[in-house]
Amino acid sequence: MVAALLHTDAGPAAPVASDRIETARMRLRMFAPSDLDAMCEITRDPEVMRYVGHGRPLTREETEANLTSIVSAFRRRGFGRWAIEKKDDGALIGYCGLSMGNEEVGVELAYMLARRDWGSGLATEAGRACLRYGFERLGREAIAGLTMRDNHRSRRVLERVGMRYMHDACFYGFDCAMYSVNRRDWRDDGSYYRLIS
Repeated sequence: MVAALLHTDAGPAAPVASDRIETARMRLRMFAPSDLDAMCEITRDPEVMRYVGHGRPLTREETEANLTSIVSAFRRRGFGRWAIEKKDDGALIGYCGLSMGNEEVGVELAYMLARRDWGSGLATEAGRACLRYGFERLGREAIAGLTMRDNHRSRRVLERVGMRYMHDACFYGFDCAMYSVNRRDWRDDGSYYRLIS
């Protein structure tokens, strides 16, 4: 979560095919250029951005650059952060997926949700689906989660998805709490999950 805005991928975004995930209440899919306006609404909210990157709202240009980076990462790696779309009304409410910004951390669960959807369990639902994807589809041995030490809301999400607190450390220039879960310790909670290739 901390890394989400602090590293970029070079090169323009290009259309790419990627896996999609469906959960009980959401669809996780590749970002499209048409998502920019909805993402700008999310990234200009000071409360949403308080613990993301440098802790300030983003301009439209910064949000666009971030979306370009997200799509570019998919092109290079074949996985990354998906747009989260609610099934009931099709609204884009943020992102969740797997990021790689620091060799020491490895694959990291990254998520950001619009404030109106906080407290509804959607971040946990999306996070569990992304962990399942990382272990079952990508064969990862471990997935980490980083958050600023005083971001208690995010720490609870990491705990609810099955991660364990490891230690505090400085990553990307911020004091962070690091969480992790290994494949052998991860448990599928039986919630609805559909992978669409």
